Amino acid sequence: KTYWGRKWAESAKLRFFDIDDIVESEQEKTIAEIFAKDGEDHFRNLETDALRTFASQQNVIVATGGGTPCFNDNITWMNENGTCIYLQSSPGKIFQRLTSETEKRPLIKHLQNEELLFYITEKIKEREPFYTQAEIILNVDDLPGDFVPDVLKTKNA
Repeated sequence: KTYWGRKWAESAKLRFFDIDDIVESEQEKTIAEIFAKDGEDHFRNLETDALRTFASQQNVIVATGGGTPCFNDNITWMNENGTCIYLQSSPGKIFQRLTSETEKRPLIKHLQNEELLFYITEKIKEREPFYTQAEIILNVDDLPGDFVPDVLKTKNA
């Protein structure tokens, strides 16, 4: 999400924000530390608070964590306050990306290869009913590096 969000923001000359970065900065802790010290529910509330600060902002791209749309009615809020894009990817591609990031991700840091792939597959099944409420669904597995969604092309046309 961050990769594509940064690319598209630059291409469309929009400001880019990452909810995880905002939460970490405001709390002066990593996401892993917040999970360990205060728990997932507390993190989800912080994440929601950070997301909702964008209510009156325009011309921004906001990358959310994978769980953000699934809590506190965030997917509804996101659809009502912007254009929500679900970046769909296969479990195998997600696995490839996450294997080098497990220490930064509290929900998966204890999982090994087969367990991680199973976890990813189950999370997609669990979260997809929220994700598919997005206005736009893009499969990013094979997108060319210079791809820009039409909705962003028309913003500055």
